[in-house]
Amino acid sequence: MAETITKDELKRLRAITRIHHSVGTILDPEEVSRVLVRELSEVVSCDGCALLLIEGKGVKVMAERGFSKTLGQVDFTADMPAIQHMLDTKKSIFTGDVANSPAAECIPTGCQVKSLICVPIMVKGEVKGILHLDALDKDAFDEEDLNLTELLAEEVSITIERSFIYSEVLDLSIRDGLTGCFNRRKFDVDIAADIADARQHGEALSLLMMDIDWFKKYNDFHGHLEGDILLKKLTTTLIRNIRPLDRVYRYGGEEFSVLLPATERGNAFLVARRLQQAVELEPFEGENQSQPGRRVTVSIGVAAFPTDAKDRDSLVQAADAALYQAKQSGRNRVCSFHS
Repeated sequence: MAETITKDELKRLRAITRIHHSVGTILDPEEVSRVLVRELSEVVSCDGCALLLIEGKGVKVMAERGFSKTLGQVDFTADMPAIQHMLDTKKSIFTGDVANSPAAECIPTGCQVKSLICVPIMVKGEVKGILHLDALDKDAFDEEDLNLTELLAEEVSITIERSFIYSEVLDLSIRDGLTGCFNRRKFDVDIAADIADARQHGEALSLLMMDIDWFKKYNDFHGHLEGDILLKKLTTTLIRNIRPLDRVYRYGGEEFSVLLPATERGNAFLVARRLQQAVELEPFEGENQSQPGRRVTVSIGVAAFPTDAKDRDSLVQAADAALYQAKQSGRNRVCSFHS
C-alpha cells in the first residue's frame, strides 16, 4: 500500500526539484550560492541563511540572506571552533542552544541567535563549504530541516565542484589583470543581470561610479609603476569595505564602479561615504608629495534603480552625472543623482 505524502514533504520535494533545476545549469559559484541560499531560506523557516566557502585558512561568505548584521563584517577563519569541528569530523552541527555548542564563538557580538544548522559541503572528500541556517528562537529547527539541508549540501557539491573549475577559467576573462577586481566586460554583463533580478523581485539596485582625484598628478610625479601599486591598494581598500554580495569593477583607467544589489539610494550613499573616507584614511606612498591636500582621495557618484533610472544605460548615465557633480564641487566627496 502506497504511503501518503504530507504537505510539508511535498513542499520539500518540490523545493529540491526546483533547486536542482535552478542550479544545475549555473556555472558561476557566486550565482549558485545566491540561488541556493534564496531557495533554502524560503523552504526552511529561519532568520538567517548563508553559504560559506573554505579557502585555505580563510572563509569567504559567498551568499547570505536575512542577517541583521552582515556576515561579511565578521572575520571568519577556518580555526574557529564550529568550522574546525566540521573540518575535523566532516559532520553537521545541529543545535537548539547555540550558547552551549561549538558554534558559540562564531556568532557576532550582540547577535541573539539560539538555533543553528551548519552542514559541510563535501568536494572530493574534503570540506569545501558550509551551509548555514540560524534562528532567534530556541529549538527552531527539527530533524527534517537538518535532513533537507544535508540533502541539498550533497546536491550542490557537484555543482560547486564544477563551478570551481569554471571560475578558474572564467577569471582570466572577467578580471582586471592589474588590480584583480572585475573588469568592464564583467560589469556590462552583471548590471544587466542585476537590473533584471531587481525588477523581478521588486528590489532596488544602486550603482557607485568612482574616480581617483588627480590621479594624473600622481602618475606624472611618481611614475606608472607607483601608479599601478596605488590602483591595486585602492582596490583592496574598496573590497574590504563592502558586503560579500557587492562587487567592485575597474571601469577604465582610474575609474571604478561598485554594484550594490538590494540597496536603495540612501543606504548606497552611506556605503559611498564609507568608501570615500576609507580611501582618504588609507596611507599611499608619496601622496604627501604629489596630491592636492597631501592625500589620495576619490569622488563618487550614486544612483539607484528604479528611483533614478529604468534601465542599464540610464542608470550608468545617472551615476556618471552624480560623479561629475562630485568632481565639479571640489572632489573628495559623494554626490547622489537628482533628476
